[in-house]
Amino acid sequence: MTSLRGHIQKAVDDGIWPAAQFAVARHGEILAFESFGEARDGDRLCLFSTTKPIVASVMWQLLGDGLITLETEVSEVWPEFAAHGKDAITLEHVLLHTCGLTNGAVDAELLPDREARTAAIADWKLEWEPGSRYEYHGFSAHWVLAELIERLTGQDYRAALRTRILDPLGLDRLELGVPKERQDDLRRVVGTGEYPLEALKLILGRRVEAAVLEANDAVVRSVANDPDLVALGIPGANAFSDAASVALFYQELLHNSSGLWRPDILADATGRIRNTFPADLMRSDAPVNRSIGLVIAGEGEGQILQLPSYETPLRTRPYGGRTSPRAFGHAGAGGQSTWADPETGLSFCLLVSGMDRDVVRDHQRHAAIESLVPELN
Repeated sequence: MTSLRGHIQKAVDDGIWPAAQFAVARHGEILAFESFGEARDGDRLCLFSTTKPIVASVMWQLLGDGLITLETEVSEVWPEFAAHGKDAITLEHVLLHTCGLTNGAVDAELLPDREARTAAIADWKLEWEPGSRYEYHGFSAHWVLAELIERLTGQDYRAALRTRILDPLGLDRLELGVPKERQDDLRRVVGTGEYPLEALKLILGRRVEAAVLEANDAVVRSVANDPDLVALGIPGANAFSDAASVALFYQELLHNSSGLWRPDILADATGRIRNTFPADLMRSDAPVNRSIGLVIAGEGEGQILQLPSYETPLRTRPYGGRTSPRAFGHAGAGGQSTWADPETGLSFCLLVSGMDRDVVRDHQRHAAIESLVPELN
C-alpha cells in the first residue's frame, strides 16, 4: 500500500505540487513534520480558507467574554452595516455562511483603507434572506468578522489575532498580514494540471468555460502571490504558516490547555452542527455540517459519484473518510487541509503550493492521503 508520504512525493514528482508540507500532532506535540519538493522545514505556505477557523477563534473568545452573542445583529455593533436590508444579519449567520452576502467584494485598492473598506461593505446588498440557505462565502463573511473584531476589541483585527490567540499559543510562524520584509520564507502558488470540464459539467449540472475558471483561479492565486495582499492580510483567505504550527493550533482546539476559550463556547464551535443546509457541491442533498467556524464530519458517507475517466469515485465526506463523526476542520483552495479528531486526539495539516486544476483528481488525492493519517499514530 502506498504510504502517506508516497502520495505526497508522487504529486511533487508529477509537478502537481512544487512544494508541500504535512504535520501530524497528538497530545500537544508534533508526531511528524516533513517538507517535500521546493519546500524547506522553515518555509511557510498560504492557508487560503483554512485561515477561516483561526480568525473565527478570536470571535469565539469574544463570545466567551460576553462582548457579543450569536444572536447579536451585526448592525448593533456596526450601525452603518444595516443599509439595504442587512439589519437582520446576525453574527451566527455570518459564521455559518448563511448571511446572504456570498458575492460581496471590495475593490483591492480600497482594502488597506479601513474607512473606505467598511463603507464599501456597508453598501453591499442582500442576495437572499439571511438564514434561509447556505452558500459558501469565500471572502465576504470574514471581512465582516474583521470589522466586528476591531469594534469590539479596539484593536486591528490582525493585532487582535496575534495578541489574543497566536502569541499566547507561541505560534509565531502562523501569521495573518505578513510584512514585505518577512515574506522571504513564503512559498508562492502556481496553477497546475488541466480543468476536467466534462466532469465539472456532471458535478455542477452546467457547463463552465475554462477561461472563466482560470480567471477565478487567478484571483485566488493573487491572494497568495501579491506581496501587497499578503502584507494586508485578508481575513479568512491568506494567513501563512508552516504545517506544524497549524497542527498545534488544532491540538489547542482539542484540549484548550491554555484556557483561551470558555469551554462551552469552544465545545459549541468544535462539536455542534448548526448548519445542515445542503452543501453547494454536486447538487447534493448531503448536509454541509458547519459549526460556528468549522466543518464537522458528521454521520454518514456523504455524497458518492462515479465520474467517467476516473477510476475512483468522488466522495464528499471530509478528512479522508477514516475519522470519527466528531472530526472537525476546514479545507482551503488549492488543496490545503486541516482537521482534528477528538476520538483519536490526532490533528493534521497538509499545505501545498500547486493548485491542481483537476479538482476531482485533487479531491481523490487528498482522500487517499488523509485516510492514511491514523497509521502515523
